[in-house]
Amino acid sequence: MTLRHWMLVLLTAALFGSSFFFIKLAVADVPPLTVAAGRALVAALVIAAFAATLGARLPRPGRQWRPLLVVGLLTAILPYALIAAGQAYIDSALGGILFASIPLFSVFLARAFLPDEPLTPARVGGALIGLAGVAAVIGPRALAGFSDQLAGVFMTLLAAASYAAGAVYTRGRTSASPLVLAMGQMFVAAPVLTVPALLADRPWTLTPPASAFGALVAVGLVSTALPTLLFFRLVRELGATRTSILTFFMPVFAVLLGTLVLGERPDLGAYAGFALILVGAMMINRASRPPSPGSAGRPGTG
Repeated sequence: MTLRHWMLVLLTAALFGSSFFFIKLAVADVPPLTVAAGRALVAALVIAAFAATLGARLPRPGRQWRPLLVVGLLTAILPYALIAAGQAYIDSALGGILFASIPLFSVFLARAFLPDEPLTPARVGGALIGLAGVAAVIGPRALAGFSDQLAGVFMTLLAAASYAAGAVYTRGRTSASPLVLAMGQMFVAAPVLTVPALLADRPWTLTPPASAFGALVAVGLVSTALPTLLFFRLVRELGATRTSILTFFMPVFAVLLGTLVLGERPDLGAYAGFALILVGAMMINRASRPPSPGSAGRPGTG
């Protein structure tokens, strides 16, 4: 890869990784469900505008919408709501660390639903190392008994599992381009998240400070829409396999923003778990069959 490509990879990873930082700022003053809805709405508008300039269109109502509905549920509705709720209880750095566990869930889900994805020794080893990392993160909190922080940990892990399920589901289920898939994903998520947010949170009655409103817009624009569009560009220029390397940098940026900007201090168990999760994810990635450039979807995003 050229220096320009490396810069684009790091920029895309940094933008995706910043989602936990902006969500943490937003949920301090805005209910989590409204944060999730706002994220989907902003991203849907930006991605739709970009798609329109390229002439990309959503499929007509019919069977082709079925996979878009499932993908929207698994990779946007559930993760966005769960991550926002989890960030109300845990640090953004910890959220980024836990969300890096997506490949661990993908291994077992792929084995269950994709016959051409066997459980090789390398994949099993990577998954076990990664699970040990998750245990290192959860362990001290679990020993202290059930708490709001432990609830936040499990909500973030459920978000990672949901995203992994969505990624596995898209394999061979749809012929839609990644851009159309992302547009459909957001068009499904935006109304489904917005309606309950309007009913439950009555956001028009809220008076959040400008910083919270800015963070809400930023998570939709900076952390979701813009990196998604950069991701498509990288896939076109590099292919899916080389572009996938950015997934290893995303949690690093989440941790850096949390520690350097928000002053968070993850404990030793969190850092040890982070290292094990990354090692496990890299082992799984190396042992996996490289996807074709046309089969790439979006990377796991917070």
